Amino acid sequence: MTPEAAFDRALDFFIDGKHGDALGVAVSGGGDSVALMHLACSWCRAHGIRLEVATVDHRLRSEAAEEANAVASAAEALGLRHDTLVWDDWDGRGNLQARAREARRALLHRWSLERGLSLVLLGHTADDQAETFLMRLARGSGVDGLSGIDEVDRDALFIRPLLSVRRADLRDWLMQRGIDWIDDPSNEDTRFDRIKARRALELLEPMGLTPDRLISTAGHMNRARRSLWHAAADYADRHVRVEGGDLIFDADSLWLGRSDTEARVFTAAIRWIGNGAYRPRYDAALQAAEALRRGEARTLGGVSMLPEGGGARLRRELSACPPPMIVPFGTSAALSWEERWIISPPEGVQDLVKTRNFSDTLPESLTLGPLGPAIRDIDDWRAIGLPRESLMTTPALFDQGELVAAPLAGLANGWSARLSPDFRSFLLSGSERMGADPSHRTVSH
Repeated sequence: MTPEAAFDRALDFFIDGKHGDALGVAVSGGGDSVALMHLACSWCRAHGIRLEVATVDHRLRSEAAEEANAVASAAEALGLRHDTLVWDDWDGRGNLQARAREARRALLHRWSLERGLSLVLLGHTADDQAETFLMRLARGSGVDGLSGIDEVDRDALFIRPLLSVRRADLRDWLMQRGIDWIDDPSNEDTRFDRIKARRALELLEPMGLTPDRLISTAGHMNRARRSLWHAAADYADRHVRVEGGDLIFDADSLWLGRSDTEARVFTAAIRWIGNGAYRPRYDAALQAAEALRRGEARTLGGVSMLPEGGGARLRRELSACPPPMIVPFGTSAALSWEERWIISPPEGVQDLVKTRNFSDTLPESLTLGPLGPAIRDIDDWRAIGLPRESLMTTPALFDQGELVAAPLAGLANGWSARLSPDFRSFLLSGSERMGADPSHRTVSH
């Protein structure tokens, strides 16, 4: 498949006008992302879609700022707006590549919201897919890990249009057009696992373990993943129920060692409630479930687990909730909190701001965070029927520390809150390579 054909196939859904009218592309200056920028530019012009460019400077190499400037110049030559996003809070702890990847995603996510972009294009290729498969195989990954990189992430923001195209083909495409790119010296640094995998693939090809063969195997694993996640969703329908933002597991569902399904549901629940980037390790989940069967409480991944009715109640751990965030008072857009709650403002709130006939002291902004101890200011929270500690972790809005609304705890004041995705949809998202509908994205902080 040519680069143009791969791009057209991946973005075909976007031209219906229902998913927005603006795209972003992350460009490091390397061959893959530079080719992506040029392909995206041509495609967007042909379809009347706005395109913007961003480069992430991780401040890890002295050359990074100069490379970002080079991308800015290349983007300007194409008539595209460019932003350099700087990561400057590396504390020297943890896995550098993992931390840099998380920071890159967070910076691009924030940029997409500020610029009104529906999707951000990433330049991963078929070679990246094969290298990832080999790296995950070395780590002992199961079906999910070996199913490879998703073409569209589950948050429906990042899309990889060139995942079926070989790296060498993209460089040939660039050379045919006289387009330059920057070779990152870290691509030769064998301290990094990805570079080790790249070198290993060169040695394995004579045995028949080619990138194409590994990609094909990843496809087989992806089909198996779909089946396993559908089975997990059906199992959860029978054995798990939702109460507010909590999940109630029956006794049968805590026996994780019997099959893949119980553990898949339990670990997904921890990730859904705790807003984790990854599911917890199987051994840690197994130990937690065993403790719950013995009647002992546990905490894992930002989730408090309490024995209840022979099974268990899993709820958000209050101390693990993120710090409150500032939101404009007059917003008419739904707000996303912890990537699982959608909070909607009262109808007509913008009219109040415009006319200011509601009060002479309308706040310019509110604070959105967990209800916490402010539950004491709600007289009838007991009528909701949920434990006090569970309600304390639900979203609430404050004006200079004074409680304004807590929709799940009985103080709505016109505000509403709902789970999105719900637990079943979250489970099924594990089966879908294409993730959620990008048109469903909301403002997030």
